[in-house]
Amino acid sequence: MRTQKVGQGEAHAKLILMGEHSVVYGEPAIALPVQILRMTVTLTEQAFGQYIQDNEMRNRLALMDDDFEGIRQLILRLLEKFHAANMPFSLEIDSNIPRGRGLGASAALATAIVKAFYAFFDKPLREAELLSHVNFSETIMHGRASGIDAATVNSEKPLWFIKDKVTESLDIAQPGFLVIGDTGVRGLTTQAISIVQQKRATNLAETQAQIENLGQLTRDAREQLANSNLTELGSTMTQAQQILMELGVSHPALNNLIEVALRSGALGAKLTGSGLGGVIVALAGDGADAIRISQALSKGGAQNTWIFSL
Repeated sequence: MRTQKVGQGEAHAKLILMGEHSVVYGEPAIALPVQILRMTVTLTEQAFGQYIQDNEMRNRLALMDDDFEGIRQLILRLLEKFHAANMPFSLEIDSNIPRGRGLGASAALATAIVKAFYAFFDKPLREAELLSHVNFSETIMHGRASGIDAATVNSEKPLWFIKDKVTESLDIAQPGFLVIGDTGVRGLTTQAISIVQQKRATNLAETQAQIENLGQLTRDAREQLANSNLTELGSTMTQAQQILMELGVSHPALNNLIEVALRSGALGAKLTGSGLGGVIVALAGDGADAIRISQALSKGGAQNTWIFSL
């Protein structure tokens, strides 16, 4: 009996510590890999059909929901690349990354799919080629993508990122603890990006100043991370949240969890990702504080929480 051919790919989640939205307009961002949240894709040859499945659904490639159009187009692109447009397969997704929360689930999925296809066809995969495929999918999914998600879900280290210019590892002198709190509200990336675009179109001077202020706060945060100044970093994060609120990309559920975190002793807290739902990130002084903040968030309405170190 012939063994089924299999290819597998993995990726992890990401978190933008500083630089949401401003990174789209050329300002820097700081992004962190979140290793505790992972995505695995297994591509297996089948006798017939082309199927995608996870814990919630099994569907034909041709019948995938609109939310997965970027992924569907990516799979079609890969099938064409390997001259296998009609190849029957099953693509199984195993993930604990919540979708639509700004944690890079779509980029992680695209990354794991690309790796699985290249492994299946036993072809080498260069980083530039991987990022090109992932950003192809991300642009269809989210519109004007900066590329930061694709870069971070493929990095083992924190990144300093400037769109189309710089992607480099970032040294952190004293690791701190971060607490992620999930509002349970699906974020709206395309709409959030559109809100900022519209603000720039109608009030360029004020909006551009806000974007540049976010960029400066991100530079401040880099210095604070290098100098182990967690207290100032927390303040910088909270200042960034105020600007993101002024830009119109926060959400009442986000604001509520941020207030809960700050009341519970967080050094700072802000939304992370595009906003309009999704998750917050709070900075804790130590592990005990992180546990206390996590528990307070759960009592305050968070659907889920995760703790990890910078």
